[in-house]
Amino acid sequence: MFPLRKIAVAGLLGVALVAIPLATTAQEITPSQLAAALDVVKSAKASRGFDTILPNLVQEAENRLIARPDLHSQIISAVEAAAGKLVQRRVDLDNDTARVWAKAFTEDELKTIATFYKTTAGQKFADVGPKVYADTLDVVSQWQDRLGDELLQASQDQLKTAGIQF
Repeated sequence: MFPLRKIAVAGLLGVALVAIPLATTAQEITPSQLAAALDVVKSAKASRGFDTILPNLVQEAENRLIARPDLHSQIISAVEAAAGKLVQRRVDLDNDTARVWAKAFTEDELKTIATFYKTTAGQKFADVGPKVYADTLDVVSQWQDRLGDELLQASQDQLKTAGIQF
């Protein structure tokens, strides 16, 4: 590991060790703060990707149980009946997600964030944000690869100039 990298890793670990106790001593989440966080989750469409969880679990359960093709219709009926009882628990996931937001932001900040997501720009951000983030990560990865290649080549050139061959 490069010396600078060791220093950076040590610094990050130090910050993390200081931050962990702060995170665990955060204030209790109030009902109004949780409501504001839930408003953000819904306004930001932060949980829209979760809507496929139960249908995917249904499909997975059916696939695991269809070891007996002669019981196909009974298996499908049993899985769908069990899933029907679980649908109401979707609200638990939204509330748990809202708690994550409530731990990270004050009630006033949550209200400001929700207000933003209710604007035209906020709705667009909620809709295209995930793609923009993914595209940004792709650009960063490509840049990192190019920079790494350039660093390696420059290092090899410098070593070659010094009479060292690889």
